Amino acid sequence: MKLTKILSGVLTAAMVGTMLCSTAFAAEPANGEYTGEIHFLNGNGTGAASMCDSIFAHEADVTVNDDSVNLTFYVAYPIPSFSNQGTDGTIKDVVFTVDEEQYTAESDITTKPVKTFDTAGPIFGINEGDELTTQVLSINLPKTVLDQLEAGEVAASAYVNVVMNTTQNFYVQVTDLQAAGAEEDSQDMEITANVEEAVSEPTYNVTIPSSVTLGTLSAEADNKIQYSVETETKNLNGGSVMIEVPETGVLTSGKNQLAFANSFKKQTISDDGSRTMQGTILVKATDVAAAAAGNYTGTTTFSVTYTAQ
Repeated sequence: MKLTKILSGVLTAAMVGTMLCSTAFAAEPANGEYTGEIHFLNGNGTGAASMCDSIFAHEADVTVNDDSVNLTFYVAYPIPSFSNQGTDGTIKDVVFTVDEEQYTAESDITTKPVKTFDTAGPIFGINEGDELTTQVLSINLPKTVLDQLEAGEVAASAYVNVVMNTTQNFYVQVTDLQAAGAEEDSQDMEITANVEEAVSEPTYNVTIPSSVTLGTLSAEADNKIQYSVETETKNLNGGSVMIEVPETGVLTSGKNQLAFANSFKKQTISDDGSRTMQGTILVKATDVAAAAAGNYTGTTTFSVTYTAQ
């Protein structure tokens, strides 16, 4: 599995608001506690979610050790529409198959932790956002399973002890491993611009996006995102409007920095009308690979200047 440091950042002001992450799963995760997003896919290999996927809480707990991985996941217990069924467990006889070896999950129907369910399952009486008590399933697997879990290639079977009362086959997928206790933060920042108006007769309007989201950053390929600056000018009468922004800047997290480039540079308007100007924010893959983990923020400022003839 490829899990490395996670960078989150917001580059804002005249423009950029973003969450940054180094290449997710770029290396085997260190020993420790993680959470991940878990789904139970159809056993026919189509990759689609199983009808039973909605009875599972989609946040799992993952413990990585030297040679093994402990996966703990949660299923609604009881099922709201069938609360009189499955009293000895919503699912039973849970078996994962990894490299032709079978591993059996342990069930806990006593502690019944409450979990949030994010997918509606009408047949089961589960609504999006429901907080339900759960049956806890825990299984120890070889550490080599991490890549297969991310790809949704781990076969599993379970006896569904409500409604169906049959053994169902699944593929299990676990993605987006995050160190336990890690938080993602996104912030919206107001635009900042300096406008120098030489005369009152001409009119001009410059609209700069309040934020641009870069998303997950790659350490293997340079990261680019294009943005647009909308302008409208009237009665320039031979004058011009210049829009200028620094070509480079930095995102910071404490004492750590991550550089970015801005292709917009300096552009000038000398005629009336409406137009769209383009710029691109670039974060180099080599800089992402070298960056320390953290929540990065930064600011870039556009200057807008009118000059009379």
